[in-house]
Amino acid sequence: MIGHTHTKGLCTAVRDRIAPAVLGLMKTDELIGAGHRALIKSGKDEIQPPVPSGVDGMPKAALDLDTAYLERVVQAMAHNLRLIERVLDDPKAFPKNAATDDDRYALLLKAQIQAAADRQNDTLNRINGVLESQGMNSMRQDVSIAMQSATGPVNSKRAGSGGGGTGFFGPASFPGPGPTGLNGISAVPPPNTAGHTIWDELAGDLVIEQTRIAHAEQTLTPTVVAVSARCRDELASPAPSPTP
Repeated sequence: MIGHTHTKGLCTAVRDRIAPAVLGLMKTDELIGAGHRALIKSGKDEIQPPVPSGVDGMPKAALDLDTAYLERVVQAMAHNLRLIERVLDDPKAFPKNAATDDDRYALLLKAQIQAAADRQNDTLNRINGVLESQGMNSMRQDVSIAMQSATGPVNSKRAGSGGGGTGFFGPASFPGPGPTGLNGISAVPPPNTAGHTIWDELAGDLVIEQTRIAHAEQTLTPTVVAVSARCRDELASPAPSPTP
């Protein structure tokens, strides 16, 4: 329990370091939520019916916009996490070795904030991995089309492309566990159907990451509240009378 009077140094750290870092976590949570919504939208855009030949493809245009939006989300998340890292990298606010109770509270706050930021960084890497995989897949598709136009159709079995693919993501393109087979029967649901696109699968992964972040933040919150309340009481208390 945090019940003693804190020094001015710890309360200054709460104001100048802890509060900005917590705000950064909150803003990054908002961005993760935006990324999740973008993935759900991408899943819906993916299953839109094809347009007639010779007409600009609206589903592809919509997916391109979704990708551009996700790229902005990734950039903003990375920016926030760099700022949090910079705020926590202050040896005056967070000493390397704890010599006092206030030092221990400061280091506890830093560790708990860092744990939440690490979970957010895992989520950032997951979303960024989607974008990188999409870029690589698009590049491979462009190369394949160029080769086929020059040499004729490529034997998919010899090329090791998986044969008869849709030219989009496969589960093996992404980090982490994917769908597995059961007794030789594929567990993969029908692709490109409502709720079963790769985007929907990734959105589900993001929900798991959000739960892990929430757990880390729930551990942090009581510590922040207790220290902040004590510092608020100190700031509100009257100044001592001068010595006669």
